[in-house]
Amino acid sequence: MKFSREQRVMWLSQVRSIPFRQRVELTSQAGFGWLSTSPVDFDQTVASGLSAADQRRIADDNGVRLSYLDPLTSWAPDWRPEREDPDILPYLERSPDSFFRVAEQLEVDKIHLIGTFPAGRYSIDELTQHFGAICDRAAQAGLSCTLEAMPLWGFATLDEAWQVVKGAGRSNSGIIFDTWHYVRAGRNDALLSEIPPAAIDSVQIADGPLVCPPGRSVARDCLFHRVPIGEGEIPNKEILAILAQNNLIGSIGPEIFSSELDALSPNQIMERVLPGFESIVDSI
Repeated sequence: MKFSREQRVMWLSQVRSIPFRQRVELTSQAGFGWLSTSPVDFDQTVASGLSAADQRRIADDNGVRLSYLDPLTSWAPDWRPEREDPDILPYLERSPDSFFRVAEQLEVDKIHLIGTFPAGRYSIDELTQHFGAICDRAAQAGLSCTLEAMPLWGFATLDEAWQVVKGAGRSNSGIIFDTWHYVRAGRNDALLSEIPPAAIDSVQIADGPLVCPPGRSVARDCLFHRVPIGEGEIPNKEILAILAQNNLIGSIGPEIFSSELDALSPNQIMERVLPGFESIVDSI
């Protein structure tokens, strides 16, 4: 293992179907020091009988840090997607006030932003202003902000994310680099030599086909049909080699949204996710 426990992030995506306590235990046993979460998952976990304090205690007892509260969409006021998917919208729909309350209760250190607004709705300058404002609010609460571009809605490319983060110039900000989104949005490998290492907060690895299969929206393909690392067509080894060459991998983790994984037992999920992740990490 070339990355320490403190450099390994278990993203909620592949463990979202696992009850909170067991999710944290498996995350720890697999050697991950960080676990992302979401406001929706927080609400569901509280409804199951575990308070915010309970969740923090369970994480602490297992040597896991709750982090990357994800996703905040309403940092851009007109955040609603053009074509709202009823299966996805509840995951996106959260006001900044409500989002920050969850962050405070869980005592996370980072909040994660994505752009779900329609394409063309905002200029880069406007997005930079909105992003800077939310970073300033986060700073007052002792939080950092991560920003991720994804070609599902109106904020699609790494170049856009870098323009916004660079333009805002906030010290408590960084980019989440997702290999699946990077390929689907159209690779720009030259840009990777221009982005300073400090600008990339963390790297997510996923797999799947190079293009969205017919009859499926890109959003649904992303959130329900990713596959374990090594089982798809995403050139992850090649991309990770370029990132490593430019010292852009500070922390790393799998992010595999999959309905097929959701249907498996907790241990079966880990058996499907971990081998491909460990193999590719060892190859970096």
